[in-house]
Amino acid sequence: MDHSEERLHALDAVRASALLLGIVLHGTMSFMPALASLGWPIVDASPSGSLQFTFFVIHLFRMTAFFVIAGFFAHLLCQRRGVSGFIKDRSKRVLLPLAVGWIVITPIVIAIFVWAATSKTGTPMTPPPRPDGAFAVPLMHLWFLYVLALFYLAMLSVRQLALKFMDGNALRARADAIVEWLMRSRLAPLILALPVAATLALRPRWNAFEGIPTPDQSLIPTLPAFVGYGVAFTFGWLLHRQQALLSVLKRSWLAYAVAAILITTSVMILGADVRIPIAASAVAYAVGSWVCTFALIGMTMRLLSAHRPWIRYLADASYWLYLAHLPLVFALQTWMAEWPLHWSIKFPLLMVIATVLLLASYHYLVRNTIIGETLNGRRYATRRVGEAPPSAAPPSATHAGPLARLCNVKKSYGATMALDGLDLEIGRGELLALLGPNGAGKSTAIALLLGLERPDSGDISLFGESPDSLAARRQTGIMMQEVTLPAELRVRELLDLTASYYAAPMTPEAAMAMTQTSALAERPYGKLSGGQKRQVQFAMAICGRPQLLFLDEPTVGLDIKARERMWRTIRELLRGGCSMVLTTHYLEEAEALADQVVVVAKGKVISSGSVNDMRSLVSRRRIECATATPIGTIEQWPEVEAAVRSGDRIQITTAQAEIVVRRLLEHDASLSELEVRRAGLSEAFTELTQEAA
Repeated sequence: MDHSEERLHALDAVRASALLLGIVLHGTMSFMPALASLGWPIVDASPSGSLQFTFFVIHLFRMTAFFVIAGFFAHLLCQRRGVSGFIKDRSKRVLLPLAVGWIVITPIVIAIFVWAATSKTGTPMTPPPRPDGAFAVPLMHLWFLYVLALFYLAMLSVRQLALKFMDGNALRARADAIVEWLMRSRLAPLILALPVAATLALRPRWNAFEGIPTPDQSLIPTLPAFVGYGVAFTFGWLLHRQQALLSVLKRSWLAYAVAAILITTSVMILGADVRIPIAASAVAYAVGSWVCTFALIGMTMRLLSAHRPWIRYLADASYWLYLAHLPLVFALQTWMAEWPLHWSIKFPLLMVIATVLLLASYHYLVRNTIIGETLNGRRYATRRVGEAPPSAAPPSATHAGPLARLCNVKKSYGATMALDGLDLEIGRGELLALLGPNGAGKSTAIALLLGLERPDSGDISLFGESPDSLAARRQTGIMMQEVTLPAELRVRELLDLTASYYAAPMTPEAAMAMTQTSALAERPYGKLSGGQKRQVQFAMAICGRPQLLFLDEPTVGLDIKARERMWRTIRELLRGGCSMVLTTHYLEEAEALADQVVVVAKGKVISSGSVNDMRSLVSRRRIECATATPIGTIEQWPEVEAAVRSGDRIQITTAQAEIVVRRLLEHDASLSELEVRRAGLSEAFTELTQEAA
């Protein structure tokens, strides 16, 4: 995942685990009796059935888990950057390492194999038979990048065809419903396993110890690998559309872990019994792969959701470590093969030496170089391993200027100019009301500040950093007007999941207490009323203790009491130092809450200042009184812009209040309850936007 996008630390840990376990897997190969019998060139003098079992367990789930996470992050990247940005990023960070890595690593590995064979027999190694097929290419451990590129191409092609020939919204809704049902029903491991199980069952003489055949010998992947990992990639892609479903795995991780142990044991037994039908072994193997994958994801969601510098460092390093490890591990295996030591000593020593050398190469030769920029998406300054970078501190604690800023920003969509040189600043501890008619550019401005859109030109900062900065984004909370959340998740689960994305969040109980939603804690979200859903969304927006809160029509659908409660909570947050951006069509809401008002029209700021400043820009006054003068007569006076009767009182809007008051007194000497007030924010907004039009 690109460093600039908000990092999901638990899923980063899953991806890193899959890659680092690959180093362990390849480290076991020289100790495996089964490989030695097949003619593997590097054979250790101390074979180990235990390490052979370790290989089997890792191979069972490692790449399934990897491709689920790869699909998840692929959808995230495509959503954030669009198709063209996605292709550019993947070309740099997947295709380029594949090409360069294959050219550099392949001859080194071949040379090591020759060395291993020569040192063992004293004679040159006999070249292995060339694989059949015109597309035979030894991809080695880099095959996952090639297959990943195929999945990208397939997914983008299917996506474009579906959008062209089908109802995209209906298709997405159907896919979301299927994924949610799978996760809720607990049948996901079985149903997701069936496609790959079918392909494995069709392979003659397949057994569970073979697993999913690694597609490393040809540009045409083996059918089980393409189907099995393709299903995993697609599932991850769709899962990103409903991230809240991750809480299902988080909540059930221990049950999945126990099931993973039991099923793995069963697969070992089935694989060793030749009387068991291949189909039964294939189903057990495939189900075990998915159960282990769900256990790993759930465990990391439960235990590793928070930012930890060491885990972040290893997550960044894992890509390079995996790309570079194979020649080093094979060379160490060849060097150590004849050492008169037991495997229980040699294997850990092999792993320690390889890990130290790989980490050193990453830290000093890769992390802050063009290679690191290619693999990680950025260059890091050299510092001690595990030391948090300066930007890891909350930027709100050190940034002295405006919390958020747009400077001369332009943004267009085709021929439509959404923002035309917009300037906007959000100060500390203030609530800024961003007002404007529909199509004025408010939503675009918010999207730019949140990093959801890219400007055509101009500068944008969030806490003094790019809106893409993780440190900056984790200081924000967002309450959008239109939100779709999983209907079956309970309120407490939604808050728990949201809180897991922040470094120091409130507990779900504290967020519910502040928003007075504690009574809804165990209720499914889909069973709530519209107003209750808005209150829960507000609790989700504040549970991360944001320094900057974006509120988009927050009180839509609330009754008067609920609206007043939310206003009180907003004022409490403001007193606590939280800054806010409010977009609303309830102008009395902006008038009651805002410290600053910015009025936008046609992509430009047409006026800004305090509520009183806005009022002072308007010449209109509002007159209220009880009078016997007919309203029809009043409406005929040239100074009157509008007149409305409310009970026994009349409300008059005019720019010449003194003249109208004199006329009222002339027509009705018994006039009473006379009030003359400046126009409110509503009148100011109307006049300003009419002038802009």
